[in-house]
Order: sequence, then structure tokens, then C-alpha cells
Amino acid sequence: MRPIIYLTAIALGFFGLGTGIRPEYSLEIFWGIFLPYIVAAIELFLVLQYRSNDSQSITKVLIKGFAGKMVLFGVYITTLIYFYSFEPYPFVFSFSGSFLAFHTLEALVLKSLFQS
Repeated sequence: MRPIIYLTAIALGFFGLGTGIRPEYSLEIFWGIFLPYIVAAIELFLVLQYRSNDSQSITKVLIKGFAGKMVLFGVYITTLIYFYSFEPYPFVFSFSGSFLAFHTLEALVLKSLFQS
């Protein structure tokens, strides 16, 4: 469960950094980090649950997670665009930055699982 703690630390760090630089955009920064954090935490949790099984079960979790992320992120961004008035740049920077950071952490966790 240590990777989920690292994930939370990265999310809080991004949020603190973003609101420290531009506090007036704290809501946009929060919404940009929120869903990538939730999705990455769930996916890491599932990967860590299946780590004792073979690599094929982990691959199934990753494939289903990828398809689910595509749909979920599309619905999320579309909903925010149509129903919430916000500044797009802070949202896009926090969303893409957290997305990349969380998936880099996920790649490092997978690398460590397959090496051991």
C-alpha cells in the first residue's frame, strides 16, 4: 500500500504547489487533480491485489483500466466544460501534470512488481 501513499503525497504536492503559485485557481487545480488521482489509486489498488497472481491477470486489469479511463475522462471533461464555468489553463495543466505523474508512478510500481 506504500504506492498509494506516494500517490497521495504527489497529489497533495501538486495541489499545494499550484495553489501556492495561483491561489485564485484552487478549484480548477483541485478538479484537474481529482479524477486522475481517484482513477490511479483504484488501478494501483487492483494491481497490488493481483500481484500474487500471474502477469496475465495484471494485464487484464490494466487493459480494463485503460478502456475505463478513456470513457471516464471523456465524460468528466465534457461534463466540466458544459456545466462548470472555469479557467481552462489551470485545469489542463493540473490534469495533464497529475495524469503524467500518477502514471509514471504506476509504471515504476509495475516495473518493481515484474522484477521481483
